[in-house]
Amino acid sequence: MFGISILRPVYLLFILCAVGIISSNVNASLSIEKSPNDSRHYDYLVLENKLRVLLVSDPNTDKSSASLDVNIGSASDPLEYPGLAHFLEHMLFLGTEKFPEPDAYQKYITQHGGSHNAYTSPENTNYFFDIRPEFLEAALERFSEQFTHPLFNAEYVEREVNAVHSEYTSKVKDDGRRFYSVIKAVLADDHPYSRFSVGNLETLSDKGEEKLRDTLLEFYQKNYSANQMTLVILGKEPLSTLKKWTLAKFSNIPNSNVEFTDISQDFFAEDFLPVKVEAQSIMDKRSMMLAFPIPSSSLHQDSKPVSYLSNLIGHEGKGSLLSALKNENLVDSLSAGAEFDTRVKELFVIRMSLTQFGFDNQERILETIHSYIDLLRKEGLKKLYFDEQKTMLDIAFNYQEKSEPIHFTSKLSRALQFTSAEDILIKPYSLKQFDHELYKTYLSHLNPKNMFVAVSAKAVVGKRFTDWYDAPYNIQELDQNLLDKLIKPKQDNRLSLPEKNIFIPENISIVKTMNTEKPELLLKQLGLEVWHHTDTSFGTPKSNLFLTIRSPEALKSAATLNMTDLLVKLLTDSLNEYSYPAYLAGLHYELYKHMRGVTIKISGYSDRQAQLLSKLLNTVKYAEFSPSRFSIMKERLSRSLSNAKDKKPFQQAISKAQNVVIAPSWNEEERLSALRDIKLEDINQFREDFLSQLDIAVLSSGNLSRASTLNNAQLIQSILLDKATKTEVSRAKIRRIPPKTPWLNTLDTEHSDTGFVHYVQGKTTSHKERAKYLLLTQILSSDYYNQVRTQKQMGYIVFATNFELLEVPAIAFIVQSPSNTGQELYKETKAFIHTSLETVRSTSKADLNKHKSSVVANLLKQDNTLYSRSNRFWKDIDIKNVDFDTKEQLAKEVNSLTLEDMSTLVQNIIADENGVLTVVAKSNSENSQAREPEKTEINSAEGMTNLSTEQWQGFSKF
Repeated sequence: MFGISILRPVYLLFILCAVGIISSNVNASLSIEKSPNDSRHYDYLVLENKLRVLLVSDPNTDKSSASLDVNIGSASDPLEYPGLAHFLEHMLFLGTEKFPEPDAYQKYITQHGGSHNAYTSPENTNYFFDIRPEFLEAALERFSEQFTHPLFNAEYVEREVNAVHSEYTSKVKDDGRRFYSVIKAVLADDHPYSRFSVGNLETLSDKGEEKLRDTLLEFYQKNYSANQMTLVILGKEPLSTLKKWTLAKFSNIPNSNVEFTDISQDFFAEDFLPVKVEAQSIMDKRSMMLAFPIPSSSLHQDSKPVSYLSNLIGHEGKGSLLSALKNENLVDSLSAGAEFDTRVKELFVIRMSLTQFGFDNQERILETIHSYIDLLRKEGLKKLYFDEQKTMLDIAFNYQEKSEPIHFTSKLSRALQFTSAEDILIKPYSLKQFDHELYKTYLSHLNPKNMFVAVSAKAVVGKRFTDWYDAPYNIQELDQNLLDKLIKPKQDNRLSLPEKNIFIPENISIVKTMNTEKPELLLKQLGLEVWHHTDTSFGTPKSNLFLTIRSPEALKSAATLNMTDLLVKLLTDSLNEYSYPAYLAGLHYELYKHMRGVTIKISGYSDRQAQLLSKLLNTVKYAEFSPSRFSIMKERLSRSLSNAKDKKPFQQAISKAQNVVIAPSWNEEERLSALRDIKLEDINQFREDFLSQLDIAVLSSGNLSRASTLNNAQLIQSILLDKATKTEVSRAKIRRIPPKTPWLNTLDTEHSDTGFVHYVQGKTTSHKERAKYLLLTQILSSDYYNQVRTQKQMGYIVFATNFELLEVPAIAFIVQSPSNTGQELYKETKAFIHTSLETVRSTSKADLNKHKSSVVANLLKQDNTLYSRSNRFWKDIDIKNVDFDTKEQLAKEVNSLTLEDMSTLVQNIIADENGVLTVVAKSNSENSQAREPEKTEINSAEGMTNLSTEQWQGFSKF
């Protein structure tokens, strides 16, 4: 996005839950429509300091959460200090008057089974955490202190600038960042989104007599005002208790009555459009983006004009824009929607991934797009499409499932900034008015004279270079002859409007069958297991059907892995036109490869699932693939494998560690070599061979009866198993890293940073051994982050994590550093492990119990959705645990662990009794950042042994 959001690694999934709210500062109840499927209770209040607060009481939650949103972001950075808002976000975590230790907040959250994060966007900064419910009040005390009494300790100002710089350098070769640096470069000079927003050592420094810390304090005091903040708290407690805590802890946030205005500047300078920009990518990817400036649609929530238009332009069914472009082999994918909403203006954006042919014929793509827009102008603005969207929004509102508390509070605190409390929960589902004239007005902005085209590809040779990311790019005017064609586009007979959606669910009743506690086995024979689980406890007319199709053919070689991959891509491509209307109707499917074959997952409303299943199975067995689509899929896979070398160094190191440990496995170079000679006839023969020997497992769960599951099983048998040899396909294995020898594997990268993984493997796959590593990670993760990142400033990406693979326990210490060598990271990590022995030994029984309780709470975390519960059961089916109690068994073992158990584990790790593998992804570039080269090899300096391919492939297996 413009003014890239700075988001630490938390994936944000958000589904707003509609509820009733009672305002605490007025007598009358607010008239809010509540979803029948929501049991939470809500209270809205405005404190005397004008902080707006939404309280959520959920007696059934197993995680409490809070989020505070500040209505200021990187767009408000002082011109002399780009990245200051982002830097402030970092600094708030590093100690307060009451809790001065720089890791006090993080450590408390982590020790009590929680997580925390924050992000800075152009217009807001959002802080959020979750924690075990019984510790919410104390967590709120620490959280609120960040907004009332932060220290901004001078010592940590300098250190955290290094952390921000590390974050910047870690993504300096990220194509997304580079592309948007190009977009920023061509935006209007006065638009706040045009500024550098991350910050680095150059921008976050003293300016003569003006000190960075003084500027930071001034920025904080001026902008972090309670009247520009919104807070959401979710807990188990009654609303009255949550209100009391809120008043006690947040009422003293200063209120400066700051007024902010929405960004109203035009995105582009006058007469700049139409224009085309080309950007050079590092990875071999090709994309095109069309952007049309439009008025913000935020004031038209009841008619949702952008949603209406993007539903049509982004449609993927028969006769769609995507279908026409794919049939001409121009694009692989297409999406449409609004982006960069300033609440005054926004952009309507069409994004496409291009084939090589599409990159070479960009004008043809533009002509097809404008032909489709012209078709919409002439006959596309029909009420049918509005009615279908409204029906699905109504169903989604009535049958909501809970989202994760941390995602719920974060999104809701942001929405509360610009949506009234009365409407905040219903607004995303509110579609009341079919406004033909409004849709027509918005469509009128999608014209060639108002068009910004941006193309990104490795083949681009740029003559300009962006600030900070040094990304090559070009700016060029669009040819007038082309513009004339686009203004008066030809009719394209391949294009047509969507037909009535046959997948819109009609039967949304809940089956009247007793729920079962866990899946029951309905059918078991060689080559087929069928499991059934009736579960309507989430109150939705949804079900899931999971089907894994395993074959010994998939495991044979790098070539068969490639052919499995290509088969999945071709099948998905074949299904796209048919399945997209199902997707719009809340019925989704996934089709993906794994080591033993492929898996199909169907999820959503139960009504039409059997119909979709039949189509999927027949496509798997009978679909015919065209040579042109095969060539495109093969080229796409080849690029994907080639691009692995351009991933972040820590990601490459993780991939290498997995490659060493998992058997069988093949790296990208091996797969590329095997891919070159694969032809379409090989795919057809492979599918025949693959389907000739099968091992199938099925799980049906949710709003369906046993009879429905058996009917689906019969369909699967008749299509896939009728003539197949039924077999059993074994799982992949994990290589046992030999103890007593610290093993080293290095790889070269094109990135200036060093990627580092230190993998410590458990000795057995017992529940007790797995429990030990879960608890060890819980005890050490916060301290490792504090020592390596906060104190030593060795990198922005620093974490210790549970690295269990196929039930083989492990802990991994992972770093990406812009300034330290692999040897230095290894020494620091080894030193940390040595000192951790004393950390464990000195842990009190009470603190150990806290850690154990946190691990157990995460293990026994309740399922918020039917899909998450189905996935949990599916994992147990895969490991043949028919009692479906893996998490309970692990929790039991965690609770039984003693300080002696943990001390012995760490002692064994220090004594190299465990298998240890270190992977270092280091720069091979002569132009890497100025730092001392390693004077001695890490292996000779530290007594390590270089690990050859022949050695690790010969390791024994668990």
